[in-house]
Amino acid sequence: MKLIIAEKPSLGRSIASALGVTERREGYMEGNDFLVSWCFGHLYELADLENYWDPSHKKGDKVSWEDSMSRLPYFPEDWRFRYEPRQGCTDQISILAELINRPDVDVIYAAGDADREGEVIVRLVLEANMKTHKTVLRLWLPAVTDEVIRQAVADARPDSEYDAIYYAGKTRAAVDWLIGIELTRFSSVKAGRFLRIGRCICPIVSKIVEREQAIRDFVPEDYYAVVGEVVKDGKKLELVCRQRFGKDKIGEAESYADHLNKEGTNVIGVEKKEVEVKPPLLFSMSALQSFVCKKNKTLSPSDVLAAAQLLYEKGYVTYPRTNSQFLSSSEQQKVDEIIAVFGRDGISGLVNKPTSRRTYDDAKVESHSAIIPTGKMPVGLTGTEALVYDCVKNRFLAVFYELPCIAERTSYTIQCGEETFSLKGDVLIEKGWQNFEDPGKKDADLPLLAEGERIDPGFQPSKKQTSPPKRFTVETLTNWMLAPMRSSGEETHEGYSDREWKDILSEATICTEATRADTIDRCIKSKYIALEKGVFSATDYGFSLVEAMGKLGIDLSVEKTVELSRCLHEISVGKMEEQTVLDETKRMLTSVIRMDVEDLAGNAGTGKEKEQIGRCPICTKPVYENKKAFYCSDKTCGFTIWKESKYLDAIGTKMTKTRAKALLKDGKFLAKGLKSKKTGKEYDAYICLDGLDENRRVQWRMEFPTDR
Repeated sequence: MKLIIAEKPSLGRSIASALGVTERREGYMEGNDFLVSWCFGHLYELADLENYWDPSHKKGDKVSWEDSMSRLPYFPEDWRFRYEPRQGCTDQISILAELINRPDVDVIYAAGDADREGEVIVRLVLEANMKTHKTVLRLWLPAVTDEVIRQAVADARPDSEYDAIYYAGKTRAAVDWLIGIELTRFSSVKAGRFLRIGRCICPIVSKIVEREQAIRDFVPEDYYAVVGEVVKDGKKLELVCRQRFGKDKIGEAESYADHLNKEGTNVIGVEKKEVEVKPPLLFSMSALQSFVCKKNKTLSPSDVLAAAQLLYEKGYVTYPRTNSQFLSSSEQQKVDEIIAVFGRDGISGLVNKPTSRRTYDDAKVESHSAIIPTGKMPVGLTGTEALVYDCVKNRFLAVFYELPCIAERTSYTIQCGEETFSLKGDVLIEKGWQNFEDPGKKDADLPLLAEGERIDPGFQPSKKQTSPPKRFTVETLTNWMLAPMRSSGEETHEGYSDREWKDILSEATICTEATRADTIDRCIKSKYIALEKGVFSATDYGFSLVEAMGKLGIDLSVEKTVELSRCLHEISVGKMEEQTVLDETKRMLTSVIRMDVEDLAGNAGTGKEKEQIGRCPICTKPVYENKKAFYCSDKTCGFTIWKESKYLDAIGTKMTKTRAKALLKDGKFLAKGLKSKKTGKEYDAYICLDGLDENRRVQWRMEFPTDR
């Protein structure tokens, strides 16, 4: 009897269907000499920190973070990390333990998702429950179709061949536990409020905060550009000179425009040729997330990943958590079969392109190739799933469409005095692959000009203003996370050969394809950043996190984070030991936590008991004061009354200790001598606590005294 352990029930059902396993049991299926069972994602998770100090500690027990500060940093002896069953999963673990140890089971297939996380999930179950040695094979599924599943069972290799991937996965979990658990606890106690610290969360938040600060600090400057315009046959051509003039240089701009107009403007070069517009590459997960989120700005990267994962588990697309936009040469027959399926569905004109390096490139495929449809036609898809599937399908059709996309490309070179203008525009002749996917970006439709033709653009000054940096979109943030060191200076490159630096850049990313969307989602749920209409912005919490990290000496910079990502990759390919990464993490934590850092709340080392301002309206715990706010003493609560806020600034007042006490006791305080911005008259008013927003920030309401 053979036992297959899938990562999730949905994957287990797909495997069972492909193998003809039809008899349902409690927590598994049986038939055709197979048992098929499943995990619910992670059935085992790293134990709480307290579990190492107190064996009687149970997950969920309340603990005092302040009391544990003297024990930090803590590192398990000999790096033996403890795993324990996840709450609510003991029944399924018992079922799996019984199946694993059944006397008639002689072969076990580990069918976690085809990545290091999937490898860890199933291996932890086997390590915790297998009592006698049995043959364990790895079921590696790049897609979930009946044919792929059956072939994967036939080709399954010993799970020991995936040891390096397993070690990388466990090392990542250990490092994230050490950094996340210990630095979150340390930072929260020091800051007097809950701060979630994470290896990948922090550089993401820091980058968005940095951009937000640049936008806030930006001071627009007026300037003059010299611009000319030609309109011919209803088509407009704009000529913008390279030279700029300051806001007080209007006279110089006018003189320069007059000079150009006297010089005369001539078309000195015209080139027209037909060009083939290449189709885009197939999708990696990051490319798919960027594309879909641009089409529907209400979606987040995690929405796209969730939909793609469901499509994979239903057998409609190949494995989604891939960083490649290419196929391997061994997949050519599979593509032929998919093209045949679409042909039978009425889509003609598709042809395989085995010699295309834009499609097939073994050197650019590691564990998983690009996301493509499997050929299994979907039924009843709606919402995000339907949108994601259509994007994957249409990209596949575009790449493998037989007829090329042809455009007539017109290039003009125009001379006026010392200014030379180069302009290009395309006119579509043959749509080709654009029958399936609209490229979105439209090329300029230029007017018809002849070489030697004299034109009169009528140059004149045009008042313009410099623009602030743009906030990150899903696409631009993803692009940065994929290559955060690509713009690093030469000092970073020093010590590496060009080839070594290229390899480092290819591996040095923020998160993996499997974790990137979830990490961004945690940043949003932690209220550090916000995503609205496809654009990211930093919140006040995000700014406070970055400020606290700086004061506490926590260096989770891009360079540190991507170096760790590179090391994890090195472990996964057998070029580095886990011990190296864990020892470096230990050094970093020790250097931070053992520094003599004063509490950010401003209360350390005074020897004085904190003054209680009142009781928190959320959890009733004491509220204390620091330099900037009145804050709840429960670090996980997060309730804060800031001494300065946009609302209070707008009405010309601030929060004081007396007012905070009144607010916490009565829900309001009396502000006297406020001045109306419209009339200039003074007035008194009660400023009332009008509930909390989703970030637990105070919402204000104004009431006027009844004897007013």
